[in-house]
Parts: sequence; structure tokens; C-alpha cells
Amino acid sequence: MEHLKTLLIANRAEIATRILKTAKSLKIRTIALYTEPDAASTHVSQADVAVLLPGSPAKAYLDGDEIIRIAKEHKVDAIIPGYGFLSENADFARAVGDAGMAWVGPSPESIESFGLKHTARDLATQAGVPIVPGSKGLITSEEDAVEESERLGFPVMLKATAGGGGMGLATCQNVREVTEAFEMVKSRGETLFKNTGMFMERFYPDSHHIEVQVFGNGLGNAIHFGERECSIQRRHQKVVEECPSPFVVKHPNLREWLCSAAVRLAESIKYGSAGTIEYLVDDKSGDYFFLEMNTRLQVEHGITELCYGVDLVNLMLRQADAELAGKGGINYEELKSLQSTSPKGAAIEARVYAENPAKDYAPSPGTLQIVEWKETKESRIDTWIHTGTIVSSYYDPLLAKVMVHTANRDNTIQAIHKILSESRICGPATNLEFLATIVAEPRFFKGVTMTKFLTNFKYSPSAIDVVAGGAYTQVQDYPGRPTMGRGFPHAGPMDPLAFQVANYLVGNPPGTEGLECTLDGPELIFLGAAVVAICGASMEVTLDGKETPMWTRTSIKAGQKMKIGKTTGGGCRSYLAMYGGLPSVAEWFGSKATSPGVGVGGYQGRQIASGDLLAITKDIPEHLSKPLKLPEHLIPQYPNHWDLLAMPGPYDEGYLLEEDVEMIYNTKWQISHNAARGGIRLIGPKPKWARSDGGEGGAHPSNVPEYGYPVGALNWTGDDPCIFPVDCPDFGGFVSSTTIVKAEHWRLGQMKAGDTMQYLRVTLEDALATRRRYNEFVDDIGKACSGEGDFTTIGALDYSNMPTSMTLSSARSHGKAIVRQIQDKGSQPQTLYRQGGDDYLLVEYGDGTFDLNHRCRVTALTKALKQLNSDVSFSDGLVNTVGCCNSLLIYYDGTRIPRSKLLSYLVDLEDQIGDLSSAKVPSRLFKLPILFDSAKEKNAIKRYVETQRPYASYLPDNMDFVAKNNGLERKDLVDIYLKSRLIAISVGFFAALPLCLPVDPRQRINCPKMNPSRVFTPEGQVSWGGSCMALYNVESPGGYQLTGLTIPGCDILGSKNGYSLQRPWLFEDFDQLTFYQVNEEEYERQLALFHSGRYEYEVEDTEFDMGEHNKLLQDTKEEVKEVKKRQKRAQDEMQKVEDELMERWTKEKAEGKIPMDKVDALLNDRAIHQITSPMNANVWKVTSKEGDMVKRNDVVAILEAMKLEISVRAEEGLTGKVEKLLVRPGDVVTAGDPLVLVRKE
Repeated sequence: MEHLKTLLIANRAEIATRILKTAKSLKIRTIALYTEPDAASTHVSQADVAVLLPGSPAKAYLDGDEIIRIAKEHKVDAIIPGYGFLSENADFARAVGDAGMAWVGPSPESIESFGLKHTARDLATQAGVPIVPGSKGLITSEEDAVEESERLGFPVMLKATAGGGGMGLATCQNVREVTEAFEMVKSRGETLFKNTGMFMERFYPDSHHIEVQVFGNGLGNAIHFGERECSIQRRHQKVVEECPSPFVVKHPNLREWLCSAAVRLAESIKYGSAGTIEYLVDDKSGDYFFLEMNTRLQVEHGITELCYGVDLVNLMLRQADAELAGKGGINYEELKSLQSTSPKGAAIEARVYAENPAKDYAPSPGTLQIVEWKETKESRIDTWIHTGTIVSSYYDPLLAKVMVHTANRDNTIQAIHKILSESRICGPATNLEFLATIVAEPRFFKGVTMTKFLTNFKYSPSAIDVVAGGAYTQVQDYPGRPTMGRGFPHAGPMDPLAFQVANYLVGNPPGTEGLECTLDGPELIFLGAAVVAICGASMEVTLDGKETPMWTRTSIKAGQKMKIGKTTGGGCRSYLAMYGGLPSVAEWFGSKATSPGVGVGGYQGRQIASGDLLAITKDIPEHLSKPLKLPEHLIPQYPNHWDLLAMPGPYDEGYLLEEDVEMIYNTKWQISHNAARGGIRLIGPKPKWARSDGGEGGAHPSNVPEYGYPVGALNWTGDDPCIFPVDCPDFGGFVSSTTIVKAEHWRLGQMKAGDTMQYLRVTLEDALATRRRYNEFVDDIGKACSGEGDFTTIGALDYSNMPTSMTLSSARSHGKAIVRQIQDKGSQPQTLYRQGGDDYLLVEYGDGTFDLNHRCRVTALTKALKQLNSDVSFSDGLVNTVGCCNSLLIYYDGTRIPRSKLLSYLVDLEDQIGDLSSAKVPSRLFKLPILFDSAKEKNAIKRYVETQRPYASYLPDNMDFVAKNNGLERKDLVDIYLKSRLIAISVGFFAALPLCLPVDPRQRINCPKMNPSRVFTPEGQVSWGGSCMALYNVESPGGYQLTGLTIPGCDILGSKNGYSLQRPWLFEDFDQLTFYQVNEEEYERQLALFHSGRYEYEVEDTEFDMGEHNKLLQDTKEEVKEVKKRQKRAQDEMQKVEDELMERWTKEKAEGKIPMDKVDALLNDRAIHQITSPMNANVWKVTSKEGDMVKRNDVVAILEAMKLEISVRAEEGLTGKVEKLLVRPGDVVTAGDPLVLVRKE
């Protein structure tokens, strides 16, 4: 290029990436534009410079003034518009020229000439191009429309003169339809195109839509690149296109007629650049008529490029370069040399959209969890998406153009069918299967592709259309991700027993993914036949309105509706298994299980919702049509009181008093309303504690230095007990005690709010024996379902008569938390081995103070365990480890590795590890920006004050509180952040959060966590809690004090720079973080780079020298003592303030609370209907008042969760008066909690 050196692409997504490919080949500097929803689009990362457009995402790409301003700022030579948006806006094209830049497209005059369809018809007539019989000029009244239709003869088509893309037109079969369509077309023209003009044409029902690609040099010369067939359309939008047209191939002279007429028309107005002449071709006679001219590059231009060996974008840029040079356009001889008489081979394009065929192909926005194209040497896929792309609702849902070019049409059809059938796009619904079905249709293979092709085309996806998602329905598989760690939960079914039995009943392997339904299930339409089973807590289940039994194999026909209603007895979860599972749901780290808290797995990382489409298996084996039911005596019982077997947890003795431990076993605990997959809170007595505070872990005696959490443990957040099920954090800093054994996890998963439970002591031997019995029970049911066994020989799981050893009250006979101990000696620190049920062992070094020497030892132990030179290995019973500063949690299968054997092996390893006081540990040094006093942080605290707690010692400014709590000024705290190195002592808790400790002990400040913890934390939040800094990588709940913002260190689907699908986290243990201060504008600039995937982390490889560190510890010992004295004085003062404020707040809450006896009486009243919470959330607003009348669909409350506002509405068929409001703004509710009680009329 002589003059075109810098190009701005005024478009997005697929066409922008297509243009970039050619521009880069020509070594043209490129400027891309994007909006926030498009930040991660491929075109943003491919351009030399990407500029974020201001304003509303819906209008930003249409803001011509802003685009020209950006172009001037970046010294752009030309602007190319692609298609859509401003591509056919003559005023914008003219403004570009007036600004001294080239418009890469036809002249404004050409755009205007063909922009109005009625004037375009006149130009065609003047050029001798046949036009469809129609009205002369515009139709201005309904009477004119009726008169013209009768003159032309039916059917006719009314068209908005400024319309395009299939919008603003209507086909009419009679006078009545003409009168009905007149106002509609007029209105659409005004709304979409700011032009109410319309005209009428004769409609040819048996016709082809065929177009000719032309290119003019603006000097009166034009050539063509043959024709394309675009007849397969839905709502006048093209779906599949071909080059050459199979109809034209059968009528040899037709190409010459079509193409010569197109060239004549282009030359008649001295057309410059690429353009397309569209024709209607009658299938019976072969007559052709001009429809319109598109004065831009077409979506389907790629198949012409494949068949004619031309790069149309290259030609457009060369034309613009010639115009910049003052030549007017490309030399005619050069242009003429590109003219070809016929295409080579055959090409087909299929447009892949995010759209839901069950919802009349409505756009289907969402996260693309997997994008895998089955590319071949014959294929070309123009796309902007990748794994991790979020498809926005703001824009056209086109994901890709799949093109294939081979030597002949038959081969091309086979090749494109293979790509469409074998490519995978998991996430929101797409039309991939729809497209594959089209190209496999016999009519398509024969080339009989008229515009009515899809009118009688039969396509029925094998899928489930989600009508309503229920209270909390999500995809789970078994066992989930127990080996994942790094702050990503185990996941999997809360009740693995019911889940596995459901799979066995439908002929699946027991771990196959299915739906977990909590409290109130979904409403589903099966678009294809299926074999299903529902197992678990009793729920109201109907098929087409008729009651359907649970624990039974059920055959479902296409079109049937299944409704899984509310629970009708004990338990809270049931499982819907389908033969073949859910094949379109993406795997993430080997599992399809959903972890909604961190947004991974399942259907787009969330619970299912209305409008979702879940693909199911098409081919069902004949033998599964036979009925199968689990015998009544084998169906588990779901009571309202649960006696659960438990063992000592890691921190029983020394942290809890012996009387506290006895209290735990002797108490009949009540299950709180806050009982969810991440934690089941209990209501009961408080412990007295064996300590007065938590030492370096925090101010409360429940605080300890962070360690790995066993699943099933009783975790004490302050004085409040919470059982940790499968979605719990993998580490934290609160005491865990009594731990429910593995065999009881299915029962744990069925406890619901209002139930009661009691712990029963069990020895390790009893726990393992119970698990073996449980495993045999599940295996025997599997064999019976497959025909290899007999139900009559299987004994029920009997929980009514526990073995005597399980009911003994003596703690001594059932063991202690500490099962082994090594005294400190020389370089060997004190080592405690703490049990956590029958599958967990916590190795803890030292005396509970933070010491990087211990972290070094944890790293060495982890490395030793990963070596395969022992029969204690990850291939033979070890499952996972969680390392923190002073400890390593080992998760192992107790049925495969005896605990005594594991302990002996660990003790032997300690001798092998030896002295690490001078070790050098591999490390990386990160330099990250930090923003203090950000608007996002202030908004998060404001939200906390408004919805959770109005006042506290740490409010309204967390930074001030952390400084005061350590006897510092605010500037001193800022100084610590800017001058310290913070070393990662663990990565996990929540979405690979790095937990960091200042390397210099003088900078180790301490502060309590927020109480209660927040439900919302901004991404990139730098925070402090206990003795550690934490960086929240994603928006999440959290309790650490908010002290700044930086760039996150996690990308769930691994699409950003520095990440991969196999490694979606950034930080590792022993990484060191440093910060430099930035202002808000610079921070937002860098965060935008991160969101677009282009952020470059400043990082260098280094080593952490334990010898140097230990010298620092020794040299600063006295200074550290003084620092701790100062901190103690300050913390004592702040604790007094907090105690007073907490007492005041607790009293105020109690005074406003509704008496429970009154609530219970209303809940038992048959005339009362509960409107419940659909999810865990905060109450944002209560929009109804006691005494108000409510009816179907009325909003009674608005909840807030993760920045979303969720309207809670009165259900179908409900009419009544609000009897009692059970919540107030600021209350925290969970899925299924009653919010409003309505007395039904």
C-alpha cells in the first residue's frame, strides 16, 4: 500500500477478524473498536490497537462522530465498515471523506442511489435489468396498497423502501392481509430505518434468491465474480449459501445473463468497491428479476473468494489506496485481469448462530464453555469466538461462518456436514445441529433449494426445553472434582446415593451427569424421546399433568411435559437422570458438575433457568423401554431428624474444651434456614472454648492460621457452627471439629431447614465398615438394574439399629483429634497429625504462628507425596492435598490406604525432608497496580451498610480501621502495601485466591474479618484479614477488609493472555506480590486490558532464599516484639468499640424480629401460601405491604445476588392478601426461604 498505512475497522466480531486477516497480510496498522460486552472478542486481541467505545453498548458502534474522533486521534488513513452498523450510511461515509480519510466502500452517492429500494428499481430499469413486477414509486395509503395488490395479483410483498436484512417486509395472500400489513410495515420502517416509505412487488413462492458479486473501480468499470445461491432463509435471513448456485449450474446461460446485467448496473453509476446485486429467479421459468443492490461487503463473500481465488477485502483496500493517491480507483486493465468466466469447485457456507430452536430461534446469549471446530484442509471458519467468550444480548448472535470448498458439490456437502456434526459449542443453545440437518436433507443434496425450503423442513432437536428452572436446579455428576482444589469446590451431588441409583435405573454409568433439584424442581418439555428416572426426597412429579412415580424408569415421548414440584416430606433434593446424560454440557477439569459460587461447570456455570436448552441422546436402546422400579424396601428413608455418624475433627482438643466436645454429641441441633451446598448452619448452644483468642489467626478463639478444610467437618465461624458439604471452601481460618464420615454424606445432603440432627460417635473401623456396606449396597443395585443381580437378595440400608460401638458416649474409646505427634528437634519442627473423619489427615507444623519455614516444609512434603516410588501414592488411594502456611491437608481414600500405613509413611518422609532452613525455593515476583479509595470499593461498602450491617468498628472505611487496629496512620498502611513483598502461602479458598503474608515480619499487620461477611466483593479486590492479605480474583462473597483494587489472577475458561483451559489460575505457592500505586483512570485502563485478554503481567522468575529470610527474622526479633505490643494495645481498644456496636446491633435486630411461634402457626395454616426465595441472596427491597392484594406475576420483593436484581413474583393461579412479611431489606435469605405469606382467596 502506498498511502493506506493505518486502517480503522468500524465493526465488531466475525467481520472485524476477517478484515484484520487481510490488513495484517498487507502490513497495514489496524485500529479495532469494541464495547465492554465485546472486550474478549478475538478482533480486540488481534488488532494493533484496540479502543473501548464510550456510551451504551447498544449504540456505540453507531456513533459516527465518536468513531471519526478516534480515527483522527490515531491518525487513521481509512475506515472500513464491514457490513451492518454504519456500512450503508451515506452521511457517515461522507463525514469520513470530509475528515480527510478514505471510506473503504462505495461513494456516498452510490449508497444513496441504492439505499431506497424504489429508486434502486428505477436505476435497474434504466440499465436494462429486469425488475420484479411491482408498484411504480411509493405506496402512500392503505387504499393504494389494496389497489396495487389487485393489479399485480396475489401473492404480493409489501417492503419498507429503506429496509434490509429481511426486516420491514410482509408477504400477503389476500386483501385482508394487505390491510393488516400496511401499518406494520410502515411502523417498522419508521422504527428501524426512520423512513415510512414502502412499495409493493409480486411475490414468487417457487423462487430462488441468487446474487452476483461485483467490483467496480469508481471510474465506470466493473467486473463480476459469479453468483451465489442464498435461497435457504428463515424470516428472510440467510442461513446456508452456496457458490456456484446449483440452479444456475443446471441452466448454463443463466450465469451470463445474471452477471452481465449486474456489471451493467454497477457501471451505470460508476460504482466503486465491492457490491452485490440480488435477484429473484423463478424456479419454473428461469426468469430473473432485480431485487436490490447491497452497497457493501456481504456476510457470505467468503464462498466467492474460495471459488474464484480472490480476496475481496484486499481489493477494497487497494481501491481505497488508489483513491487516497488521487487515481480515482484501480486501473481498469488490472481490474479486468481478475475477471474469471467460471468458478473452480464448489463452496458452501453455513451461518452458526447462538439461537434457541425451541424458542423460535430466539437469540441465546451466554458463556461459551467449549468451542471446538472440526476443521479440515478444505474448511475456512470465519469466527470471533473462543472458549470463554460471552455472547452478549446487545448484538446479532452470529458466532461463525463455516465454509468448505472442494472440487465438487457432493464432496463439499459431505465435508461441511462432518464439520457441523462434529464441532462442539457448549454453553447457550446454537443452531449447529439444525444446520447439519439441513445439509443432510435429500432436497438439499439434489440442489432443490428454493426460498420456501425451510417452510416445510422438519427439524426436531433431541433436547429438553426448560420452561421453569425451579428453586435451585443444576447439573451434577459424580464424584465431581475432588482432585481439583485451588478454591474450586469438590461439587457433585449432595446425595450421591439417590443420584447413582437414578443413573442405574436408566442404564447409565453411575457417575453420568443429571439434574439436582432442590426443594422445588423444574418444569421441562422433552422435545425428543427420553428414558428418565427421578430418585431422592419425595417430590410432586407429573408427566403431562398425571402423577408419575419416583424411583422408577420412565419412558417419555417427544413433546411431553414433566413438572417436578415441591418436596412433600423429609429431605430436600431429588435427582433427574436421563439415559445418555446431557451430552452438550461442557466438561471442566474432567467433570460436568456445577459450582455456581465460582461460576464453573454445568450449564454455563449456573443453575438452569427458563429458556435454557439441554441436549439429550437421540438413540435409546430398545431394552430400556421395559419398566423397572426399585423395590419399596430398598428406597432410602428421608426423615426430619437425622442421627449422623461422626469422628473427631482436626481441632477438637486444645481449641474446644472437653465439655464442648461432649456438648456437640449430646445436642439435638436444629438446621438453620441457611442450609445450602456451601454450608449447613446449625442452631444450638455455643462452645466455651479452650482459648481466649485465636492468636495470629485472629481475635476470636475460633480463629486459626489458614488450613485445608475436610468435607463433612463442623466449622466454627465465631460461635456459629456450620457443617461443610461438597461446595465448601477448600481452606480457611476457622476451627473445624467433629467430622461426619464419608458413608453419611448422602444423608447430610438431604438435611433441610427446620430438620434436627444429632452426632453419633464412631470409631475409624466402624466408619470404614459402614462405608463398605454403603458401597456394596449401591453396587448391588447397579447389578440388579443391569440384570446381573437380583433386588430380592439386597438388604436395605438400616439406620434404625446402629451397632453398640457407635452409640457409646466415651470420647476416649473413639480417639482424639491428634493421632500422632513428633516433637521439635533441631531442624525438625513439632509436627502434629490431626484426623478429619475417615478420609482426611492434617499435617501441622509448629505452634500456630505464621512461619515461612513451615511453608517451605509443606511444599517439600507435597512434592514428596507426588513421587511414584511408594505404594502410598495418587495412583493408589491419595486424592488431593491442600497446602497452607503451617499445614498440609491430605485427602485420601480410607478404604484403600489404612490410616496407620499413611501415618507411618508420613513420619518416614519427615526424616527424608531434613533441614530446609537454607533452602532456595523457586518463586516469581509480580509487580501489580493498586488503586486505593476506588469508587467500586466504596459502592461495595455502601451496599454492605444498606443490606447487611449498618454500623461496625470497621465501617464506613475499612482502610482506616485496619490502620487503627494496628496502631498506624492510614499513610503507614499505604506504605506497607507499596514497600512490602507479600508471599503466597496458599492458593485456593475461592477461585484460586492467593493468600499472602508479608515477607518482613515487621510489616505483618493483623485485623479481624467483617462480621457478618459480605455477599459481594468486587473482582481484583485487595483485602486483609487475620495476618494475611487476600486477592479476590472474581466477584464473590468475602469477609476480609477491603483495602484496594488490583488486576485479578484467574480466568475460569483460560482464554486470556497468560492463562489456558488447563491452567486458569495465575498464582502459585511462594509467588511474591508487590504493588505500585495508580489512579482510577489508569487502573480502569489496565483492567480493560485484562478483560479483553491483552493484559501483560509484569513478572520475573526468582528464588526465595530461606537462609536470607531466617537471618531477617533473627535480626528483627526485637523490633517485631515492639510492633506486636503496639498492635495489641490498638486491637484491645478496637475490640471494645466492636463489642459495644455488635451488642447494640444485635439488640436492634432482636427487637424487630417476628416471633417464631406466630410464623409457625401461619405456615401450618392451609389457607396460607408461601412465596419463597428462588436462591441465596440479600433482600434488596420489599415491594408489598401487609394487607396488599396480590395476583399472578405481581412483584412482592426484589432480591440482590452478585450484582443481579431478582424479582420475586406471585405464582401462577395465586390471588390473595398479604398476611405477613417475613423479611426486611438487608435480610439474608437462601433458596426456599419463605418471604411473604399470602392468604389465598
